[in-house]
Amino acid sequence: MLKIAVIGAGVAGLSVANLLARAGHDVCIFERNQSIREIGAGIQISPNGFCVLKELDLSEGIILNSLCNNSILICDYQDGDRLIQFNQKSVLGNKNFRLIHRADLINLLYQSAIKNKVSFNLGCTADAQLLSDQYSFVIAADGAHSKTRYLLNPYQNNSKRSDYFAWRSIVPNQIDHHNGVRITVAPKKHIVSYPVRSREQLNLVLIQEADNDEIFEWGMNENPKKIRNVFSEFGGDLKDTLGYIETVQKWGLSSHDIPFNWARKNIFLIGDALHPMLPFLAQGANAALEDAFILAKLIASNDPSGVADKYVDIRKPRLIRLIKQIKNNAWKFHLENSFLRSCAHTGLHFLDKTFPQSAGLPFRWLYNYDITNL
Repeated sequence: MLKIAVIGAGVAGLSVANLLARAGHDVCIFERNQSIREIGAGIQISPNGFCVLKELDLSEGIILNSLCNNSILICDYQDGDRLIQFNQKSVLGNKNFRLIHRADLINLLYQSAIKNKVSFNLGCTADAQLLSDQYSFVIAADGAHSKTRYLLNPYQNNSKRSDYFAWRSIVPNQIDHHNGVRITVAPKKHIVSYPVRSREQLNLVLIQEADNDEIFEWGMNENPKKIRNVFSEFGGDLKDTLGYIETVQKWGLSSHDIPFNWARKNIFLIGDALHPMLPFLAQGANAALEDAFILAKLIASNDPSGVADKYVDIRKPRLIRLIKQIKNNAWKFHLENSFLRSCAHTGLHFLDKTFPQSAGLPFRWLYNYDITNL
């Protein structure tokens, strides 16, 4: 039995702690907040993340607390006109792609951790260096602004602005939103919407491309009137939906290069601490779940030096491909040139009438990946 410290009680931290505790290790989570909580927002659990939750025996709880993402719909912003809609099952078969409230996912992971006898040290700002003398392994799941990443990579640029702002809000579902994800694209901005909690609520993610001289975590309250002004050109039923916003949080998105050092001695990075991602593919949590599974498996069967090399070998190629796809999506969603937009939309209309499922084929490498069978 190993004695293991985990810094952070988000998706990455709770998942890896659960996996290690189930393997028989003594795990303690250090969390800076006084309680395990998550500010309300939605999250997409694609099949590559769901398979890890299934390993944790959480699949039933996830399904009961989520909706199935039946299809992806892409619309134009002006009148909300449909550009293309494709059924997920044609690409995924019977694999689960779920839409869930983030707080519900955190609660399921937390309850599982209690059941698996994970201990918690709340209201504690942990220092990975100090913990490394007391624990066999220290796993840093301390988020996009990870102090541990800087500890392991003091000479690497820790963060850089991305020139994107994002807002999240949960509103009542007062429109005929389909059971799936809708992406409404516009020049230099887009909105992602999908239902959660028995279709009673809609999760909104609103992203604008603009100069960003600040880097901060999300959670800053924004005036709903400002949001309606920034996205005032959006028509269709989204215009009405924006009117339902009562509370909204804003954050400036920052980007990071994958660090040179993923580990040092017995300290390891995981999740956003290792690879913070821009939200153009909804893979932050899913990538964290993949990290958690493979790192837990490696720790169970290797010494620290062996774990580090294999961790990088297994995860780095996939993460590089994922980040490249995210940058590609960012460009496609925010096309500003009117000629390019017209050509792109004409192409999507044609595919929608002839072979809409082709839009999902390029993502089979992402969604059909099952790290539990690696």
